[in-house]
Amino acid sequence: MTLRLRLIASISLVAGLALSACGDPEPTAAEAGQILKRHIDQTVQHAFGTDIEVTDPGGRDIPCGSEKYKQSYAVQARARVGSGDSEGITLALVGTLDSIADYKLVKTGMTPTYQQAVSDQYHTRIELSSPSKGRIEVRGETECLSPQ
Repeated sequence: MTLRLRLIASISLVAGLALSACGDPEPTAAEAGQILKRHIDQTVQHAFGTDIEVTDPGGRDIPCGSEKYKQSYAVQARARVGSGDSEGITLALVGTLDSIADYKLVKTGMTPTYQQAVSDQYHTRIELSSPSKGRIEVRGETECLSPQ
């Protein structure tokens, strides 16, 4: 193999490795926080929540080690349709979140009135619950990510 062919082969190999290392860039904590907020708000609204109250406005970086940060967001509301049954409300929240974005239920810690869902794509975790008749609580946080 001539020197020129070796050089071309080396350049092609390096370029191929560089391209394969590229994927979707990881979002910042702020970007993931905005996605989290949108998913929670849409879930509660589409599950017929009313009297929605933001209990954690989010929007701030929370240190979580190794120069990484997470963001959180939470709301509570009253269910305006159905019997107000907590299990039914939680099921409606899970179904609504599933129709909004790609989340998977976490198997541990779930009860009929409390569910956790995670999204590797969005780097978020959301807790969906109905702690009492007619009540909705949805809270979430991002993974530990790079700061803004």
